[in-house]
Amino acid sequence: MKTLKVLYTLSLGALLTLTGCSDLLEETTYSSLGPTNFYSSAEDAESLLNGVYANSQGYRDLLRDYLALGEMTTDMLIERGGGINANTQPIEDFEFPSGHPYFQFLWDRSYSAIFKANVTIENVPTIDMDEDRRAIIVAEARFLRALNYYQLYERFGPVPLIITSQTSAVDRPSRPSKEEMVSFLIADFREAASALPIAQEQFGRATKGAAMGFLAKLYLNEKQWQNAADAAQEVINGGTYDLFTQSERFKLFDVSNEGDNEFLFVIPYPNNPDRNSGNTYLSHAAPPGYNFQYPPKVNFAAQFKTRSDFLDLFEDNDQRLGSFVFQYENMAGETVQLGEDDVRSFKYLEDPNGLGDYSGNDFPLLRYSDILLTRAEALNELQGPNQESFDLINQVRDAAGVAPVSAVDFSGMGDLRDFIFDERGREFFTEALRRQDLIRQGTFIEKAVARGKTASDYQVLFPIPQSEIDKNANLEQNPGY
Repeated sequence: MKTLKVLYTLSLGALLTLTGCSDLLEETTYSSLGPTNFYSSAEDAESLLNGVYANSQGYRDLLRDYLALGEMTTDMLIERGGGINANTQPIEDFEFPSGHPYFQFLWDRSYSAIFKANVTIENVPTIDMDEDRRAIIVAEARFLRALNYYQLYERFGPVPLIITSQTSAVDRPSRPSKEEMVSFLIADFREAASALPIAQEQFGRATKGAAMGFLAKLYLNEKQWQNAADAAQEVINGGTYDLFTQSERFKLFDVSNEGDNEFLFVIPYPNNPDRNSGNTYLSHAAPPGYNFQYPPKVNFAAQFKTRSDFLDLFEDNDQRLGSFVFQYENMAGETVQLGEDDVRSFKYLEDPNGLGDYSGNDFPLLRYSDILLTRAEALNELQGPNQESFDLINQVRDAAGVAPVSAVDFSGMGDLRDFIFDERGREFFTEALRRQDLIRQGTFIEKAVARGKTASDYQVLFPIPQSEIDKNANLEQNPGY
């Protein structure tokens, strides 16, 4: 299968050469190329779209706006040591300064992608090229615009909706209402889904299933239960996806299984990473002196660790436990037992072709198991414990090698709800979904306080970066910050 990774790497290289990480919302120089003197061929159209992908699936944000924000704020993940700790510790401690670089990076990266998506949506329809391909390019750009807005909304709440390349921060756009923001996202995901193909020749590109899948997740987080159940069912009915059952469950994340039908959308990392690209997760998670199977590998001073209380959620025979390192052999040949809050998630298994701290393991943004559990959760909220929810949950549990559940195991809707959230934890650790899930469950702040954090209800949202407030008088800060 062809992949998007080669094109993506080339686009990223060009991006890093031409732009920095600050003020990306105001990239007026990009639009000065203009439709009249640049965008005239099919190659131009593809180049525009590749630029949107390069920003939307950026390599460098994996440890920042995904794992740091999505799991270090929860009962899953802690980080100790290394230079990265100066930035991760305030996140873990619920000290969310509006000037934190992770918030700024997420904002800049997302709005840069949105700008490039707008340029693509506006100009590709005027290019004389194959009509079918032209329609798909526009649909892919629309999906990526929606995805970036979805990620901003999930972290910051409603943000300025910039839907033309002629608008930027200097125009001082204000924040929409929650209803306007959600309506925009629904429309963009649905319009993209209507034109996207069921499958793409290049793995990593947007598909109809990805658009409908993220729409289902949006509905779920908004607690629009029937719409969430229906959108998830559309993905299921498509018959394109299934669960990985070819081997032990944890091996789904081995580089040899990239492109499996369980993945709806991923951040694709190069199969032969170099010093400019790759997944650096293992170098942050490996314990001191870890003896890698495929040396030479870099082992950073940073230490990504799993909370022991979270591991208590697993049954002893759960195949997903195979992703964790409980003990290891160090470089001196000694066996080291990892203790309380020190076990490591190695979900992204060692890449034989990895180079230094870079590996080729893709990072999933949406999997089929999420679609199944999304529908199961929505149906429970609509009906209480029901056979279809059990069947959906049991598909995921069967793939993990653990016993099925049934009506006799639950006393009511709340009991099954709690179980589904625990199952989601067991399924999606190290995939940055935990914060989103705990907020939906209503336990995000409660669990933080139980861990000894000084957390307040308003911290279900992060602060808008202060630099954006400073340059846009109409951009209001989130309450509490």
